[in-house]
Amino acid sequence: MISLVFIENDRVQEEDMTRVVDKHLAAAFVVAGVLTALPSAPLAQSLDLYIGPGGPDVEYREPYRRDYEWRGGCSQRQAIRRAYRLGMRDPAVTSIGRRQIVVDGIGRRGEYTTLRLANREGCPRIG
Repeated sequence: MISLVFIENDRVQEEDMTRVVDKHLAAAFVVAGVLTALPSAPLAQSLDLYIGPGGPDVEYREPYRRDYEWRGGCSQRQAIRRAYRLGMRDPAVTSIGRRQIVVDGIGRRGEYTTLRLANREGCPRIG
């Protein structure tokens, strides 16, 4: 009769262990679900998925790219850099138009000089 008690105790212990393992597995699944739902650290790149009338579309975006289109014009800073490269001292932007940017300063020989740059990418010299 003693052996039957031990066998029953082994069965009871086995059932208890099964319940404990089941609880631990359930807790592990809950923790895994919570960790996947949390926002992760920002990655070096972005992958966007769009679903529209034409079907799914995947867009891969680098972090340094901007979401807007760059106009490709010549900024004031670029015009001043271009004037320095052309040998002008103390350049200052005088006027900015739709087609040209006018920069005034002192030329290579010390005379007062006006430089006209096109208002497009690369700031090419007009006159």
